[in-house]
Amino acid sequence: MAFIKNSYQVWLNGQNVTSRLDPLLLSIKVTRAAEAASDTCDFELADADGRIALPGERAPALVIVNGAQIFSGFVSDVSAKFGKSEGRTLSISASSVDHGGKTKEPVLRSKDDASFADVAKEWGKKAGITVSVAGSITGISRPYWLMQNESFMAWGQRMAREVGASFKIIGDKAYFVASNEGISASGKTLTPINAEYGRNLLSGSISPIISRPKFKDVEISYYDIKKGKRVAVSVKTGIDDVDSALRTVITAADEDEAKQKASAAGKQSDREKGGGSVTIIGAEYAEPEAICNIIGVRPGVDGAYRISSITHSLSKGNGFTTDLDLKQPQGNAGKDHRISSTAVDRTALEDRR
Repeated sequence: MAFIKNSYQVWLNGQNVTSRLDPLLLSIKVTRAAEAASDTCDFELADADGRIALPGERAPALVIVNGAQIFSGFVSDVSAKFGKSEGRTLSISASSVDHGGKTKEPVLRSKDDASFADVAKEWGKKAGITVSVAGSITGISRPYWLMQNESFMAWGQRMAREVGASFKIIGDKAYFVASNEGISASGKTLTPINAEYGRNLLSGSISPIISRPKFKDVEISYYDIKKGKRVAVSVKTGIDDVDSALRTVITAADEDEAKQKASAAGKQSDREKGGGSVTIIGAEYAEPEAICNIIGVRPGVDGAYRISSITHSLSKGNGFTTDLDLKQPQGNAGKDHRISSTAVDRTALEDRR
């Protein structure tokens, strides 16, 4: 399956270079993950005679497939590979984060009595970034916020883990969106993806049940000044088929912060209770945080999953494919209604007796 002519475009430094790259292009790989602050894109080019001019550092890069933009960013690394047997190739890597900008500059800042949304927008602006905050995290407030000699990018990643959110930087814009709420980490419209056996589903491996990460409650403590003692705050994860609670060593400044951190840990527990990966015929509209419906594989595996990350691959050998990393099984995923797990367990126990 070769590239379909005119089905993709590559822009560098504001110029459409598709026709120049097409004879030399070996592959394009775009990776976008809800848990990663930046999207990445890698170009692999045949470079037998070294005639390809190196792109400028921080040059704007854009990739469009079937009319949809799947990557926007800046050239970050260029590598040449050569050898007598393998010949010569040129690798160009790009990131949605401008690594030459202020987003990586460590600073020390603090702010009292403010909402997360206001602090993120204020500190983002100082790093040259316009920040958008969406979902349930918009209502979070704390008496004290600290950027402890870290970059805005590092602070954003840390805050995303603490409040239960995805954090993404694309050019001069950044997005904080609540996890598991069906909001795109890059601000794009989410379209459910169907991965159907015998149609667009090429391969995959899915574990609809993973028991170890599952907890019924998450408990985090804080020191109550008025009571003069440490107090534990417990938050339910929404997982009811286990009895265990996660009691972390993480502490919080007050009750509200303890609830926020416990809720974030609960979201992660719910997210990790099952998952896997599938490869489908290329779907340029696939987005992290969207739902992927597995169809026609088998009872217990079929159902809805949250897309954690996507990798678009274009190559002259395999054409256009999309890898989906899946988590948080929902609906019928993990449930085989032909016989209950309880009945299986009891039968097994009776046979042993």
